[in-house]
Amino acid sequence: MNKLISNYHTHTYRCGHALPNPDEDYVLKAIELGYKNLGFSDHAPFKDIIHPGMRMIFQNDFKDYRDSILHLKEKYKDKINIFLGLEIEYMPRYENYYKELLNDYKLDYLIVGQHLTYDENRYPVFYQRFNDDFEGARRYANDLIAAINSGFFSYVCHPDLFLNHIQTLTPEVEQIFEDIALAAKKKDIPLEININGETNNKFLPLKYGCFHYPDINFFKTAKKIGCKFIFGVDAHAPFDFDKIDYDYFDKFLKETGISEEEVLKDLKFIKRP
Repeated sequence: MNKLISNYHTHTYRCGHALPNPDEDYVLKAIELGYKNLGFSDHAPFKDIIHPGMRMIFQNDFKDYRDSILHLKEKYKDKINIFLGLEIEYMPRYENYYKELLNDYKLDYLIVGQHLTYDENRYPVFYQRFNDDFEGARRYANDLIAAINSGFFSYVCHPDLFLNHIQTLTPEVEQIFEDIALAAKKKDIPLEININGETNNKFLPLKYGCFHYPDINFFKTAKKIGCKFIFGVDAHAPFDFDKIDYDYFDKFLKETGISEEEVLKDLKFIKRP
């Protein structure tokens, strides 16, 4: 696997679970490593939801985030292409908000990372309450497919995230693989091979005997269906760019049958009017 020259999945301290480095540290590290493109996509705020440790607060953080990235974009324009984005969950009642983010706030892109939803009282509702919660996995898939079909998102973050709670590869799970991949193929939306899932998150699901993302079984299915792919560092600290196990991902691509040419180097931004 060749060294990455682009990453569109970068967080900042504002989400509450990344390290407290200034935004510029990510830019300097990307330049040091020869990156061509760096997209910031911190966990998006919702105006009416406060969820400490999960996402930034709109009233406190969003303007600062936007101003900071736009400043860095101008400051380093001769050295690297910097893009302003957000990672966000999809819920139909927020469709006007997604339009506002892309149009009024002039974000370059949104990427969907479906971790949870919020009920009518704005309380977080996680998809899976226990291992092999197949009903929760299906709800995750249905919401992710709705996000793909909505037309707001430039790619899908960790589409196989639900496998962190799956111990048994059943026909039901394999059908979820296929349904997500078919939706992405139909809408021509790339699926992310999430690097952070291998480097930082793999031990927790393995401890409980579960699969973890990025999963070879899922991406074999997506390859067979003809999906597009993109690597995402999912950086929560500048040193995450140094921790990429290129040998592991070279083997991953070979085992899934995905060629280097099928992995996008540049992201086509989607901005639904």
